[in-house]
Order: sequence, then structure tokens, then C-alpha cells
Amino acid sequence: MKKLQLFALIIVVLTIFASCTNKKNENRKDRSVGGTSEVLFVTQNDEQWNGQMGQAIRDFFEEEQYGLPQPEKNFRVAHINLNALNDMFKKHRNLIIAEIVPDLTNPIIESQEDWQSAPQYAIRIKAKDTETWLKVFDNQKDEIKNNFDKNERARFMDFFRPMINAKVVETLKNMYGFTMTVPEGYYVASNKDYCTWLRKEEVDKSFGLIIYQLPYKSTNDLNEERLIKVCDSVCQKYIPGPADGSYMTLDKEFVKPVFTVIPDFPAGYAVEMRGQWNTVGEFMGGPYVAYTIINPESTKLITVMGYIYYPNKPKRDLLRQVETIIWSLKF
Repeated sequence: MKKLQLFALIIVVLTIFASCTNKKNENRKDRSVGGTSEVLFVTQNDEQWNGQMGQAIRDFFEEEQYGLPQPEKNFRVAHINLNALNDMFKKHRNLIIAEIVPDLTNPIIESQEDWQSAPQYAIRIKAKDTETWLKVFDNQKDEIKNNFDKNERARFMDFFRPMINAKVVETLKNMYGFTMTVPEGYYVASNKDYCTWLRKEEVDKSFGLIIYQLPYKSTNDLNEERLIKVCDSVCQKYIPGPADGSYMTLDKEFVKPVFTVIPDFPAGYAVEMRGQWNTVGEFMGGPYVAYTIINPESTKLITVMGYIYYPNKPKRDLLRQVETIIWSLKF
């Protein structure tokens, strides 16, 4: 009798477990599809794609990304018509669906994260005519791009998270009081005076992350000229080049640093600096992106700069990788 009761109990437990597992699987989204930095634009017909609507999408998303030595587009725009939007295309990571509905009184904007897959951002814009559609897109395009950028970072983070370098992460946590998802391959090349240099060296390319901390006294410390001056000073002192006396510096003549305020950076308010770096005393250079954040716990100013060295080759997606690592920073 006891054996029968035990057997019945096991059956009940297994049934509950299976039920929970099925529900979990039902809630799990398929992995999104699409090439790196690719946008899928869905129109009702080829005329919309070849006309003003398609041109507006291409002009905005295929603009050249600032700071790259070779011309590279922010995104590549792919196209299909609405009648080809099958289950596979509905899982595209960055999706814009356009519809012209002549009897529509007011435009309709529908957007959803992880609609048919994850990570995904899908937006549908309906309007009565092309002119109205273009106005709506112009008002929404910056937010759309921000969501697409977020998806690209999420995609890279899916690869980085399982291969995190725990030793490097612990070093940063102890030194600066924050965590950052640094994957295997990076190592601590230098760590002194609250300046840490992480490197990842491959046969034909180099990745780097430079972290430095300074006292935060006032908003003047976030002044653009001061941020450039401090970064140059740190690089000259701690980031040597391959030849004796050579060192990293920011290009301030041909590709000047550009700044963007990021109010929703994961670690809080941040100032982004983007451009190209050079090497004094050597013919080396490449793109970089840096974020300066105030540590709310210690009133310290922390800058994390990511850079790429990959001469004469595309670097947009590699820069997105180091950008993704920096965006994982949390106090």
C-alpha cells in the first residue's frame, strides 16, 4: 500500500513538473533572425520601396557610422513586400512594417518588443498617404534606431554571457565597484593608479577596454574639452604603443570626437564620446567609443573606453561588440 502511495506521489510530482516545463517552453520566444545590423522594411508593394518611403528608410538607417576609418553604414536595409511576410520573416530582429490605408483618419503606430522572437523590436506604421507616413516616421525614427541598437547589443550579449571571464569581472568589481560582462579572451594588461587596461589580441586584430577613475567635483568635469584632455593624458601615461616612446591619443583634427548624452545608460546618466584614435610615434589607429559615468556611491567619475585595431578591414560590428560590453556596466 505504501509503495502504491509513493508511486502515485511520484506520478503527481512528474505531472506538475511536466506542466511547468511545458508552460515555460510555451513562454520562451524563438531566437530572432537577420544579419548583424540589418533592418527589414516591409511594404505593400515595390513602388513604396522604390519611392519616397523606401528612400527615407535607406537615407536614415544606411547613413555612414561616424568614426570608422572606412565608410560603413549604421544598418543595412533589406526589403520584402507584405504578402511575403511569413513566419520566418516575422522573427526578424529589427522590423518595420509600412501600410498606406486611404480611408484612415489618423495615423496608427503599433510597436512591440519580442513580438515573434527575442530580441526583437517590431513597429507597424499606418497612414492615409505617403506624406503623412513620412512625417510619422520622421518623428519616430530616432526612437526606432535606439531600439534596434539595443537589439544588436542584446544579440552580442547572448554570446558573451555564457563565456564570462570571472577573474577580470572580479578585478573590476574590487577596484571600481561595478560589474561588467567581460568575455573570455580579455586579460588585464595593466592595472595601476585606478587605470585598468584590458586587451584581447587575435592574429589580425586587437580589442581594448580602458577604464579609469577620477574624483568628481562638478559638472565641469563632464565638459567636452576636459573629457578629451583627460583621456589624452591617461592614454599618454598608461597606454603605450609598440615602439619606445609611442602612445595612444585621440584624433582631434580629421575625425573630431563627437559627444552624445545618454540619459538611460544602464549605470545612469552618461556622456558618450565617439571618434578615432591614433598612435603618436607609430602608424596605428582605429575607432573608439567611450562612456563617462558618475558613480553614485562614491562621487567618482568613471570612464570606460573601448577601441578596435583592425587595419583596412570593416570594423563596425567589432566596435558594436566592445560597446555591448560597456553597456553591461552596473554599479
